[in-house]
Amino acid sequence: MIVVLLVCAQLARAAEQLAGNEVVVDNPVELQPLEQLSATRDKPLFSPLRRLPAKPVAPVARQEPPPPPPPPPSVVVLGIVSENGDGQAAIRAAGKGDKVVRVRAGDDVSGWKVERIEPRRLVLKQGERSVDFALFTTTAKPSKPVERPLRQTKAASPSN
Repeated sequence: MIVVLLVCAQLARAAEQLAGNEVVVDNPVELQPLEQLSATRDKPLFSPLRRLPAKPVAPVARQEPPPPPPPPPSVVVLGIVSENGDGQAAIRAAGKGDKVVRVRAGDDVSGWKVERIEPRRLVLKQGERSVDFALFTTTAKPSKPVERPLRQTKAASPSN
């Protein structure tokens, strides 16, 4: 009870000071009307909504890796005929059944172009890739085609 009486006594003294036009203010914000402090009332200081908006993060463009190049066709060279520098090859390509096909330079074999026909090998090309098929192999098993990148030749520059 004594505590309540002391608190009431302090409140009474404060009221008397206000009535006597002696205003003692410990906090200068107390002098401002409550209507001017609406921003604090609408958004409390420690509310998560009062934080600065996060800086926008630029979306990272996800780049898909290029698809792997298609494998070289499965070709068996059965024979090569060459007359006057113009060669033809008899081949059996996978996907064509057991049908034997004759090809010349420039023909298409499963999406690959016949680049050249040499006395014992057939060279197919697709874009920057090149594949060799031998007429005779030294092993009893059918050999896999050897894929080689095309070599780029530099033009000879004139000397000074």
